[in-house]
Amino acid sequence: MFSYDTPFAAGGVAVSLGSWQGFGEQFVDLDHERTGNALYLVQKFKKVPKTPEQIAEEEAKSAAATESAASGGVLLIGGADDTPVEKEYSLLVMPEKLVIPYPNQELPTIVEQACEAIIAHAGVALKDSTAAFVEEFVAKESKYAKTLEQLPTEGKTIPANSKLWKCDETGVTENLWLNLATGYIGSGRKNWDGSGGNGAAERHFEATGSKYPLVVKLGTITPTSADIFSYAKDENDMVLDPLLSQHLQHWGIDIMQQEKTEKTMAELQVSLNMEYDWSKITEGKEDLVQLDGPGFVGIANLGNSCYLNSVVQTLFSTDEVKARYFDVADKIFRTAPENPANDFASQMAKLGAGLLGDRYSAAPAADDGEGPAASADVCVRPLSFRSLVGQGHPEFSSSRQQDAEEYLRHLLDVMSRAERTAADRIGGVAGVPTAHYFGATVETRIECAESKQVKYKSENTPVLGLDIPMEAVENKPEVDAYQAAKRAKTEADPAADAAAAADGETTVVPRVTLEACLARYFGDEMIPDYYSSATGKNGPAKKTVRIATFPSYIVLQLRRYYVDEGSWEPKKRDVEVPMPEELDLEAFRGKGLQEGEVELSDEPAPAAAAAAAPAADEIDMGVVQQLMSMGFSENACKRATKAVAGAGVEAASNWMFGHMEDSDFNDPLPEPAAAGAADAAGGGGGKPAISQDAIEMLGAIGGFSPRQAEGALIACDGNSERAADWLFSRMGDDLDGAVEAVFAAQSGDAAAAGGGGGGGGAGAAAVPADDGHGKYALMSIISHLGKNTGSGHYVSHIKKDGKWAIFNDRKVGESKAPPLDVGYLYVYKRTA
Repeated sequence: MFSYDTPFAAGGVAVSLGSWQGFGEQFVDLDHERTGNALYLVQKFKKVPKTPEQIAEEEAKSAAATESAASGGVLLIGGADDTPVEKEYSLLVMPEKLVIPYPNQELPTIVEQACEAIIAHAGVALKDSTAAFVEEFVAKESKYAKTLEQLPTEGKTIPANSKLWKCDETGVTENLWLNLATGYIGSGRKNWDGSGGNGAAERHFEATGSKYPLVVKLGTITPTSADIFSYAKDENDMVLDPLLSQHLQHWGIDIMQQEKTEKTMAELQVSLNMEYDWSKITEGKEDLVQLDGPGFVGIANLGNSCYLNSVVQTLFSTDEVKARYFDVADKIFRTAPENPANDFASQMAKLGAGLLGDRYSAAPAADDGEGPAASADVCVRPLSFRSLVGQGHPEFSSSRQQDAEEYLRHLLDVMSRAERTAADRIGGVAGVPTAHYFGATVETRIECAESKQVKYKSENTPVLGLDIPMEAVENKPEVDAYQAAKRAKTEADPAADAAAAADGETTVVPRVTLEACLARYFGDEMIPDYYSSATGKNGPAKKTVRIATFPSYIVLQLRRYYVDEGSWEPKKRDVEVPMPEELDLEAFRGKGLQEGEVELSDEPAPAAAAAAAPAADEIDMGVVQQLMSMGFSENACKRATKAVAGAGVEAASNWMFGHMEDSDFNDPLPEPAAAGAADAAGGGGGKPAISQDAIEMLGAIGGFSPRQAEGALIACDGNSERAADWLFSRMGDDLDGAVEAVFAAQSGDAAAAGGGGGGGGAGAAAVPADDGHGKYALMSIISHLGKNTGSGHYVSHIKKDGKWAIFNDRKVGESKAPPLDVGYLYVYKRTA
């Protein structure tokens, strides 16, 4: 619950017979104090070194298997570890700390049964890690399978002996794919790490008019399964062929006689993630000097969890997260609920203690069975953390690879909600969520070209996404010359590209400056058809983006990933953007409405309002219906129609596109009386519109009183979903007190309700924006290797004590060449 110890740790793991929760040696006393549990089954495991005879026998078997190319079966990730394990059990009685060897015939039957059940239980770690290592290829039946046209064999058959298989174009003998329609055998695609085939199978598909898309990987065919891929543009993925046996028989292959001789695509993907020498990503072929000690502890890869590891390492390198979760870890553990696995604060403190403490900080040693670092089974393995943070999320709850930028946003959001309810348990500045330190206020200014009136809108975001303008490539002549030479070489020899990659041939990569990226982000953008309330019509307008507040940390995302418009495939730009270690963004500060500027009103121009057919309080349902056909909700369409006083569909749609982020965008319009009361209460629009339907809905789902529901809706700007979360998160505390504080804040008797720093604190006293001078120093780089964010591998480079270190899952070492020009996320720390 509170550490990453396993039975291989020096003190083993003590499992409570009452709760079935496991505790490292140093936390048994704490659990007994918290729960009163008195009986624990202590499990201590130790690996027994193999004898020279056993090792020799295994090597002989392995050599024989390789020679016959008949390894087959299910791939055991990282190799099958069949090292003998010596297991010792004992019963610990608290508080006397009496140790009784187990088994023991004098124990009561009920105690013995509980012990046996725990011993027989596989354990959540084993089940979760096994599931995590399975790459989720959710293949669907190909639309081309049942109508597949197979060309005449003309005497051609595929040899039964796998040693005779070879690529029809290049002669290679591995990673071979059979085209089910033409009988052509070609090499597969190149993998994202440079390994794999030379693409002959795909070239054959294109050379035959892209008419025959289905290929099967030879060597993966068994009587029950096979890897099948479709090159069709509308599939371009792993697929199923219900007629595979029939299609193979056409080429003389009896599916019932086939044995697996090569890894499947799923197994290859996992092998790449687990076995690739990731130091090659950014450090060349130099041997890295290993780092150890607090703050230099690696994290086990749980199967495609490198995105989580890189984000978490970065967050725990900040002073704010350290103070919040590591410095007060003992307090958090002592105040944990009954099941700490479901408590975010406990899991963060556990993670912080593992990464920043000294328990797992020793350098990996030979497996002598002594101490936590002596075994690969004892390390920071955040299974509970991953499960808790990803709970209910369609992507982060899966074992698929994810986008590190999306995960950072999600984690900060989860953290903000959790920190509201754990404010008295965690450290740091009370009432200030962690997301506050990452929340930059982006100010958007729109100027009507005709009236010169302006509109300002602010939005809080933890990440600034910078597009890379490829038209600004500064070494274009060199790139063009290299690409031309490469094309000529490939036309002469289709396998030349793969050979060059294998030989480590130097490539010429496009290079774009950061200044060009910033110019794109902060530059003027013309909006040709903007509805201006000043003119009452559509016309040109100028949009400009600035940063209104500079937080303690600013995250720049280089948007290397895009969707190809032709194939709709996610792709990655191969481009270098040299990033500075010192950055000054003060020149891009936004200052809001300036003296002499006239602000555009949300109300339409008088002429437009006079021309409107309906009365001011009436809604033109014809306009509403047209807007709804565009996919908007009825409430949003009514709100837009009323906002432009019936000026028409075009004006209303422009209003909608400009207000989609409003918290009340999809809420029902308030009754006229309620709106009048809101204006009278102070400030026309300062109070969110509260829907009676929303109040009743909150009462129905949680039994909340109308006043409680209304208070929550006020605290959350009328958003029903956030209001429900607000209410449930305060049920164990003084809910009525929190509600009355909201009403008091609204009436001016207390600080205004609201949150700061990216949604962390609705209903609490407003937190002033985290702002300072726009000067920053680079502290972390999260980089990615792979063709898109759904595959590949993430590592993080973090600057500590003036030196760079690379955090590559469990491996941590000195970084001699941090990827300043090929990173994905750059985290800068404010210096002024």
